[in-house]
Amino acid sequence: MPNVIQRSLTLDDIPDLVALSKEVDWPDYNAEELTSLLTNGHFTGFTTTEGQVISCAGLFQYDSVASIGAVIVSETHRGLGLARQMIDTLLRHSDPSVPVVLTATVQGQPVYEKIGFQTAGYIHTYKAQKTNPSALHVSHQIHLFPADETHLPSIERLDEKGAGTNRSNFLIKRMERAAFKLIAKDEHHEITGFAFGVETPANLMIGPLAANDEQTALALIQSLLTSYSGAFRIDMQEETAERLHASLVEAGFTKTNVAHFMVIRGNEKQNDPALLYFLASQAFS
Repeated sequence: MPNVIQRSLTLDDIPDLVALSKEVDWPDYNAEELTSLLTNGHFTGFTTTEGQVISCAGLFQYDSVASIGAVIVSETHRGLGLARQMIDTLLRHSDPSVPVVLTATVQGQPVYEKIGFQTAGYIHTYKAQKTNPSALHVSHQIHLFPADETHLPSIERLDEKGAGTNRSNFLIKRMERAAFKLIAKDEHHEITGFAFGVETPANLMIGPLAANDEQTALALIQSLLTSYSGAFRIDMQEETAERLHASLVEAGFTKTNVAHFMVIRGNEKQNDPALLYFLASQAFS
């Protein structure tokens, strides 16, 4: 292929990746979030012969599932098959014994289907510029507390039910990155949910968030809405969206997108469908 070179990407490439993200209007990917992506995963990409990064894609390997995300190709180099080559590279780099999942954009879905990915569900995105936290009527029996490292075992167990895999190392790093960290306890002092809120240039990303029931999920969301004055974004599995849609709309959220959740080397999601679960981001799953 003329004038492009494929290689692994590193933290030295962050300035180019920030520029690439701005080009395709992905405002959540600033230098801090890209640092988080690169330190949690393995990235491949293409550069020009002059060294400018013009595409990227990342693999995040967990215990029993891997996730592919942050797949970007510059508009100046589309139609050359770069996305297909990056995905093929990451699949070879992944553990061949576990499923690999991704959330597909409209442009990416046909590419992933040709590779062998199948739709296993849907990811719903909700955004809000102004919110009404008081519209979320929550039980007074749910008590919220700041989360710290001592709560990680309980957080890991809940996250594993939602993500379908153990992500202990990722959760440690994500907790460090989060501006807001909460746990919920019931009247028996059992931890029934947790939530992280991560600031990006565009919004506060709510996630990962996991809760055993609707009231716990809404209590965690209400606390984050009350604590932050900017815009919000949440990405959730379809089962969670169906259960919370009316409450989220009443609180000021609008559903802005529904994307295909796709998997290869398996045909089912690995998570517990009874758990209300919000993604850390579409890249991390």
